[in-house]
Parts: sequence; structure tokens; C-alpha cells
Amino acid sequence: MVKNAILGEGGEPATAARPADEGAATASVAARMARRAVARREASYADEVRRLLEAGLEVMRRSGTTTSPRVADIVRQAGLSNDAFYRHFAGKEELVAAIVDAGAERLVGYLAHQMGKEATPEAQIGCWIGGIMAQAADPDLAEPTRAVLWNGGRAGDAARRDDRSTFGPLARLLDAPLTGLGRPDPDRDAGVIVQAVMGRMQDFLWRRVQPGPADVAHLITFCLTGLGVGTPRGPAAPP
Repeated sequence: MVKNAILGEGGEPATAARPADEGAATASVAARMARRAVARREASYADEVRRLLEAGLEVMRRSGTTTSPRVADIVRQAGLSNDAFYRHFAGKEELVAAIVDAGAERLVGYLAHQMGKEATPEAQIGCWIGGIMAQAADPDLAEPTRAVLWNGGRAGDAARRDDRSTFGPLARLLDAPLTGLGRPDPDRDAGVIVQAVMGRMQDFLWRRVQPGPADVAHLITFCLTGLGVGTPRGPAAPP
């Protein structure tokens, strides 16, 4: 007969647990329940933050570059309360910074995936440039990108993101192909390329002009020529 944890064999009451054992068992159950409670709270808070980020981006997209959205607009769009908003963000400017970070992470993930399909360093760099320029060339990307940049530029000094912190992950994607080209200082090269390409992309955004394939091809050729190499060997990067 299998001994039950509470009753002894044959249903007889088990020998009373020692106080030390009782305390350890209670502590173990308490710790497990506490972990469950924390996990549920973390999941709930993560969902709130996700909804606020998505709502903030949508409200910014609708507002464009003429009106700064209010916290009330964002909270209403997210279907949450003011308490939920201020539980995670000190104010709207902090939310804008988080939206910029989230957008940069998505872009880095996309570029890394696309660059991984290319076989040569030149093609990888061309793919990177094409992906950045798509932020201005694709109308579905251009509107929210322009709105977020506009709102980010209006943020106060305390919340304003340092462009270098945003550009850093993008620049690091260029380290491997630049090293593959034998460049002696890939970090500096990457910094120059990032500034040139991001500046060009933002220029098209603010002028509300879509860069065409010729614009993208010229930028790729310009950067590769500066690196001392020719045009990409491989598929042309999409605009």
C-alpha cells in the first residue's frame, strides 16, 4: 500500500511532523504562491505596457506632426486608466522614449534577418541601407516614423533619447560586414554610414518625398565607394 503524505498506511494518522519540517514545508508553499502572484502581476503589467505603447503609436500617427497627443488620448485608445499609465511612465515624454526604443528594436531585428540572407559584405551593407530608406519610401512606415521622430524631438531634455543610443544597435549590424571587407576601424565606419543614411532618410521624411530606387542605389554606391569597394555582389536591396 502506498503511504499517503497526510495519512499513514491503512489510513492511520501519520506521525506528527517535526516543527522544523513543518516550517520548511510552509515556507516552500509560501514561496511558490508568491512566485505565482508575481508572475501574474508581471504578465498583467507587461500587457498594460504593450497596450500603452501600441496606443501611443496609433495616436501619434493620427495626430501627425501638428498636434502632440495627450495622455488622456493615449489612455482612452488603450482602454486603460490614468493609474495604469502612471504606474509605468512618469509622463508622456517617457512613453515617447519607450516607443522610439521599441521601434528601433523592431527595425534591428528586421534588418538582421534580411542581412542574414545575403552572401557578401557589400550586399549586406546594401541591404542595411535599403531597409533604413524603406522607412521613408513605404507610406505605411513613413507616417508613424515621422510622427514618432517629431514627438521625440519635442521631448524635454530629461526624456529625450540620445540619438547615439538609438543608432548604436543599428550601427553594430554593420560591424560584421565591415570587418569582412577588411576595414581597419569598422566602428568609426559604421558611425559615419549610420549618420549619412539616417540623415538622408529623415530628409526625405521631412520633405514628404518618397525616395525611389535610384535614390537608394545612389546612396549604396556612395557608401561602398567611400569604403573602397564596388557595387554589391548579390541581389539589389529593395528601396
